[in-house]
Order: sequence, then C-alpha cells, then structure tokens
Amino acid sequence: MRSALLVLALALPACGDNASLVTTPDAAPIPSTWMEELAPATGLSVWTPEFEVDAGKEIQDCYFFTVPDLKQGADLWVDRLELGLNTGSHHLNLFRVNTVYGLDPAAGAPVDMNGVSGTVIHDGECWKSANWRDWPLVANDQNSPPGHPVLDWRLPTNVAQRFTPGEKLMLQIHYVNASTQTTPARARGGVNLHWSTDGDTEELGTLFATQQSIRICRSNPTPSYSGGCGLPAGAHTVVAANGHFHSRGQAFRIYGWDGLNTDPPADADMFYKSEHWAEPKMAIDLSVPLVDGGGIRWTCDYQWIEPEVGCAAVDAADPQHAGDCCYTFGPNVETNEHCNVFLYYYPKAARSDITCF
Repeated sequence: MRSALLVLALALPACGDNASLVTTPDAAPIPSTWMEELAPATGLSVWTPEFEVDAGKEIQDCYFFTVPDLKQGADLWVDRLELGLNTGSHHLNLFRVNTVYGLDPAAGAPVDMNGVSGTVIHDGECWKSANWRDWPLVANDQNSPPGHPVLDWRLPTNVAQRFTPGEKLMLQIHYVNASTQTTPARARGGVNLHWSTDGDTEELGTLFATQQSIRICRSNPTPSYSGGCGLPAGAHTVVAANGHFHSRGQAFRIYGWDGLNTDPPADADMFYKSEHWAEPKMAIDLSVPLVDGGGIRWTCDYQWIEPEVGCAAVDAADPQHAGDCCYTFGPNVETNEHCNVFLYYYPKAARSDITCF
C-alpha cells in the first residue's frame, strides 16, 4: 500500500538501553553498567540528569548542546558511538539542529549534561515531529533491557560521522510509565561520541523516514503499510537498520529495492525484521550492498487491540474523527502509532538526491 511519507531527516534513522529509575519512594534501583566518561581528547560524553517518570505518564524531552572546537576549527570525526538509556525508555534520538521552527534551543532552560552546558525543552514543542523535519539524524536507540543500558556501536573500517565545531545537536529521549510500557526506576539517556584516530574518510549517511497515513481501526484490524526511498546512482552499502512502531505493531521489515519494481518485495531481499515493538534492537552488523540507483522498501504489519485508555482517547487523537477507534500517526504510545525506518549507509548522499514515497 502506497501512501504519502514525510522524510524527517537525512544525514550523517522514534529507543535504547538502561540503568536505574524510581516511580515510588521505595522503588529499588536497577543495577547496570553505564558508560565510562570520555576525556576531551578521546571523545565527548553527554548524559542527561536522571529524572522520575510518574505512573501513567509519558515524557519526551529535547536536550541541546554544541560540538566543541578541539582542533582549531577542524572537523571532528566519530567512528564509535555508545548510546545509553535507563530501563523503561521508549527511544533515544540524536539529531543535528537545522531550521528552527517551534523547537528553539535558545528557548530551553539551562541544563548541565555531565559537565556539558546546554538547554532542555520539556514536552511541549518537543512532541511535534514537524519541528525537526529537516534535522539530520545522527543515531538512534530503542533497546533498553534491565542491566544492559548501553549500545556500543563501532562503525565499519574507514567509515565515520563528521561533525563541525560549533554545530548544535539535540538529544531527544522519550519515556513511558503507563499500560503499554513501564519505567521501573529513574530515567536517563546519554551518548558517548568517540573521536576517530585512524584517518577515516568515508562519511556515514542515514535515512529517517515515516509513513504517516497509517490507520489501525476496529473495523480494519490487520492492515499493512509500506513505503520506499531511492538513493542516487552509485554503490551504497547498508551498515545498520532499525524500525519503530508502537504496541499494535506485529512485524517491521526492510528490503533492498532495485528502484523499478512496483510488486511487493521478495523475502529474499529482506535484510531487517523486528517483531518486538517495545525493545527493537538495531542491527549494527550489516553489510548489504544496494542496487546501483535503487534503494529500500519497508513494511509495517499491525494488529488492532482494545486500548487500555479507552476508545474515546484514541478517537480524540484521530484527525478524521471517524469514531472507529483508529490508531493514527503520532508520538503518544497509548493512543498513536508509528511506522518509522532508520537506515545507516555509506557513502553519504545529499538529501536532495534521495526520493521517498
């Protein structure tokens, strides 16, 4: 099924790993191993403060910080990323700030992120995906099982991400402590960016696109939605991939595509599949060559379920107001759904050269 898509960001991927949290005064902390703090010559450690997620609540916060100038104005290259999330998280996304719409870093409250000065905007404009529609994604994480808070991702040989001194970045984290997901202790997210020291020259690119026409309704309980993106001519290799949907999601599949065939993708072309909506691991060990001039297709399969919060809340979030208890595109885990694809590949392509449908 083809529908309109919004390509939110391209660069360099709407959830992670964990440590300790508390929703009640007597809640026991969850032991885990967090990331080691990096020295400035080695990398950059940016971690949010810990905070509580009260029962029945969803929190999405946007933290902003600046890439330091460590080499007299020269670019910094990163070939290893550690992404950390305390147990209970829904997602962690790291973006490059581009056009400022309603989400303005200057409007945030001052915050210390493990010795890194920045600003934070709690909820509000941080919920509205249109605010970062042209902000390139650096990395994402959605997997946060107890005792394993950190995704340690080393990029392939000669591949790295490039950062410019003074560049503004946004670290966004989303936590849920409700009926579909819970946060058993205190929330926290963070990243370690390790500087490359071996002369990497191939710049990593990512694609983050969403299928926004999804409707999972009581009268149509098992729909599937799909999309596709074509990369420009040349040899591109996929090195990592991740899919994201909410609790109605049953299977997320990503396929290689020749850029021409309009038939449903063949199973033989599938290189990513996830059936675990709450803890979908990112595949970071891929080496999938794409067809020259081709790209990817992806599909999300759903199963409608009776909402714990009641159909009135789901209907209120339906822009068509159909009264059919339809889950539609949106950030809220309890009442909305997603079909977001995160793709990491090289060599990096210009955003203007990538087309999605």
